[in-house]
Amino acid sequence: MQADAHRTLARAATRLGHYDDAHTHYQHALNIYVEADDAAGRAHTHNSIAEVWERQGRYQDALDHAQLALDLHSGAGHLRGKAAALNAVGWYHAQLGSYHAALAACEQALRLLEELGDRYGVAATSDSLGYAHHRLGDYNRALACYGYSLDLFRDLGDRYWEATLLTRIGETRWARGEAGGARDDWQQALTILDELAHPDADQVRRLLAG
Repeated sequence: MQADAHRTLARAATRLGHYDDAHTHYQHALNIYVEADDAAGRAHTHNSIAEVWERQGRYQDALDHAQLALDLHSGAGHLRGKAAALNAVGWYHAQLGSYHAALAACEQALRLLEELGDRYGVAATSDSLGYAHHRLGDYNRALACYGYSLDLFRDLGDRYWEATLLTRIGETRWARGEAGGARDDWQQALTILDELAHPDADQVRRLLAG
């Protein structure tokens, strides 16, 4: 429970942008999980540490911790955790420009998540696949992945992710030369983000202004 409390404090610090505090609490949690021989706790903590490094733009560090999470989940036979870690590994590969490695990891994650019936995980992984396909210039496959993810998030009632997918779909349409369609997607995304009072709205405003 002490380790869980440290992880909760770390998540709060992360949301506030207090990354040094987040790393400190995650390290405390990790030390406790090691003493308790709790592989699942260690795996989840490494995955969370990866997210903090991502926010700091340190994608190799993020990938290293996601890989540690994957190794721990795989070793313990935690299939859901393994699938989530595979998606994370793929996402960080994509951030580092290794798009084919990203596709390989995310496609493996997607198969496992579909077997588990984890619709939220499938939606998140389809988004990762769309991102990698977009960066490889395969806009049709990117739109297919993004569209599938968007439908799932809408069905799940996750409005933030609905807005995120609309933003990315708009970026892909813009890359294909479909300026009007892109602006329509971004306007829908902006409406949702404004209703949620989410700071990501500013990014979408910049896209529309540009």
